[in-house]
Amino acid sequence: MLNVEFLNEKATKVNSTLKKLSNILQFGEDTFLKTPMYPDRTKYYLIILYDELEAIACHIVSNIREEKVKENCLEKLSQEGVFSEKLNRIFQDFVNFKKKLFEENFNYSDRELFHLSNEIVSTLQNFFIKELAAVVKQLKEKQPKLAIPVNLVKLNHHASTVKSEIKRLNPFKGMSEEEFINNNFAIDRSRYFIVVAIDSMLWMCRHVARQSGLKPSKDCFINLAENGILEQELAKKLSEVASLRDTLADPTKDIDKHYLFRLVKSEFEEIANGFINQIAYYIKHGKKAD
Repeated sequence: MLNVEFLNEKATKVNSTLKKLSNILQFGEDTFLKTPMYPDRTKYYLIILYDELEAIACHIVSNIREEKVKENCLEKLSQEGVFSEKLNRIFQDFVNFKKKLFEENFNYSDRELFHLSNEIVSTLQNFFIKELAAVVKQLKEKQPKLAIPVNLVKLNHHASTVKSEIKRLNPFKGMSEEEFINNNFAIDRSRYFIVVAIDSMLWMCRHVARQSGLKPSKDCFINLAENGILEQELAKKLSEVASLRDTLADPTKDIDKHYLFRLVKSEFEEIANGFINQIAYYIKHGKKAD
């Protein structure tokens, strides 16, 4: 989902870097070419600017394609057609500049650097923030309307954390029960991964309960079930795992290794995915799934 706070932060850094570049370029070409410090600083600020734009581009493209995009985002953004052709050309020029800069070990003509930098800076200053605001507005309008006013960015973050920790359990799923219970490394890592996932699920649970106007409860999962948000059976399983959180987090405390093996093998993944799916349905529809 769109993280406007993140985009605002990155856009502010873009503006700040553009001002620094503009302060150098305003002295003109002759001074730029005669002052060795200026080309060096310009390259430095351009790299910073590129990284900030790349971060913005990754977030925008990820939202457009509804999948996580982490690499070559500025180039991909230029191909999406959501910005003006003038900006798309600048994005592509910037991508080519970055490639050339690194491929040629920073050997870049100072005169060429000055004129390209001028074009990049002036175009971004004149068009980027205004067009970014329009793109963000369009993407926000396409986002699904929620029945429950939750912080979707943070909820997605914690849901991703849960799924990530489940994936980290995969190397241990292929073990036999005997192999697992006699492997201290597998037990130690499994305990840690499950604790991280539990913490994220507890955050999600408490946030949803709070945003739903429920009274605080010692057992958040049961509380959600009693208020028709989670299935009763799922809530019991979540409560059982969560009750072991402190024990799992303390390596000096014993844990039932056979139970831990069952969690790692499949039960924890089933419980966690069930929780995420039921929470997602609830915040979208305002009721438990039929």
